[in-house]
Amino acid sequence: MAESGKLGNPLKLAAALVLGLLLGIGAGYALFSGGQPATGPTGSPQLTPAPETVFKIGFTIPLSGELSSVGKLWEKAIYMAIEDLNEEVKAYGLNVRFEPVVLDDKTKEEDALKNVQSLNQLGIKIVVGPAASSQVKAVMNYAESNKMVIISPSSTAPTLAIPGDFVFRNTGSDALQAKALAALVSHEGFSNVVVFHRDDEYGRAFAEFFAKEFSALGGTATSMPYATGLSDYASEVAGLSSKVQELGADAVVLISFDTDGANILSHAKDDPVLSNTRWFSSEGIHGASELLQPEMANFLMRIKFLGTRPVFRENPLYKDFAERFKKETGDYPPVFTDKVYDAVFLAGWSILRAGEYDGEAIKKALPLVAEKFYGVSGWCILDENGDRLMQDYAIWGIAKSGDTFEFKDIGSWSAGALTMEEED
Repeated sequence: MAESGKLGNPLKLAAALVLGLLLGIGAGYALFSGGQPATGPTGSPQLTPAPETVFKIGFTIPLSGELSSVGKLWEKAIYMAIEDLNEEVKAYGLNVRFEPVVLDDKTKEEDALKNVQSLNQLGIKIVVGPAASSQVKAVMNYAESNKMVIISPSSTAPTLAIPGDFVFRNTGSDALQAKALAALVSHEGFSNVVVFHRDDEYGRAFAEFFAKEFSALGGTATSMPYATGLSDYASEVAGLSSKVQELGADAVVLISFDTDGANILSHAKDDPVLSNTRWFSSEGIHGASELLQPEMANFLMRIKFLGTRPVFRENPLYKDFAERFKKETGDYPPVFTDKVYDAVFLAGWSILRAGEYDGEAIKKALPLVAEKFYGVSGWCILDENGDRLMQDYAIWGIAKSGDTFEFKDIGSWSAGALTMEEED
């Protein structure tokens, strides 16, 4: 099987070919081939060599902080994508090269803003990231004022679905994931749950939409926010235990990132109430290595811990990408890694489609590129808010694989239908 992002991949090739036609063969070649028409010895037109055109793409990602365990792997996907994108444009005769400028935003709002400001000072007009919805909210006004295109691969808060702005999100809104998670919890037979969630843009919005969807299915969801950025959540988990007892709740729905979620579960497994309660989760904790440690993994398997995460069903490009990523890094790609990879291609082709390195022009070009682009994360077509239009969700859990443990998809939610695999 050809490697994802390489020219041997027929779907990626088809997407790039369509984009080449959109660019216009003549216009695209004249703008980006780096050559100028000349007359050769036989009088036939030739091209004289010219310097390579270099475009910079900015990145603000969580290399430290609450999302660092996935952010460090996202960085590897960025360099994979840049390499593949450069090979692809060269194969189409474009004398163009893309260079990444990667900055650590520490999973903090203020650092994401500082990074976007620094990238703007470098003349960079398109940025992949930041990761968290609270960070996207923190940078959106600056991006608007300075005409900088933002492509977040993982911001999902429905409150940020705004038409006409400079923020694009290469993933579906949590308005849809809340529906999928509510369907999962209801399918598993639970009707009275506590939603233990981050007290930030992502957590509050998800909890609100989940409660609405769960209520429509006949359930009751009690919201319980917890403060973010703590080094330990023992006290918060003790409070959750008391709340579950007080309400007679039969399940907990966890809306977290990876480091806070792992810490919460480490205390829950030792709590006499919470260790005997069913737990469900959104995508935020998927990929956290702490969940695969034997003691934790055995606990999660015993309570049948299940979650949802955004995917695109039956995508052979993703399977190819995942195997290649594991071969190069030693890890399977955590949640949103495929969307990080595709965001690089969306950024690069949008620059070329725009015909100039200008934020306004790139903003206009990006939806046209996304409409035709099928990548490792699936079809990237956007809705009227600049968010991913088509989104399915996998149902995931923890499974044993030989002497180790792994994240395993055991079902899916697509177009309102929940499908679960039969247990062995």
